[in-house]
Amino acid sequence: MAAVNYHFGSKEQLYRETLLESIRRVNDERKTLLAQAEQLAGDQPIPLRAIVDTFVRPLLRRTPDKALGGPYLLRLVSRDLADPKPFMTAEMTKEFGPLIKSYARALSKILPDMPLAEILWGIEFMIGAMLYSAMHQRDMDEIPHNPCTSGDTEECIRRLIDFCVAGFGANCTAR
Repeated sequence: MAAVNYHFGSKEQLYRETLLESIRRVNDERKTLLAQAEQLAGDQPIPLRAIVDTFVRPLLRRTPDKALGGPYLLRLVSRDLADPKPFMTAEMTKEFGPLIKSYARALSKILPDMPLAEILWGIEFMIGAMLYSAMHQRDMDEIPHNPCTSGDTEECIRRLIDFCVAGFGANCTAR
């Protein structure tokens, strides 16, 4: 406890720094990938699949990799989203607010008829599906006679992207 206080000032500050450092690595990768997709698209909107991929892949590819913080990062982020610490609320808003705006803007370009509220709901559901998939992919191995396995991260990413793209598409055509 003395070392924590010496280096970080408090347990809360250690928690804050650990969580934010992990989230920033993922979000920085998301920003880079989204900017690259935007550059590739030129004056056209970024394809929906590419937008979803740039959001989902940076976190899910870390899932099995302990060196990238995979399982630990996921538990920490999931815990904070499920039961937010009061001292983290402003930090999480500051960290995710601009990112969500960037993704909402990119999605609005490819889905111009979809109201912003629907796009934001879609992003919320995409985040929920992504976190659940990342946290529980290993559980698939426990289901008897299940042809799906947790060992294929790329397959999980592809299927989650398919699911999210279909969700945005369904919302678009339902209006």
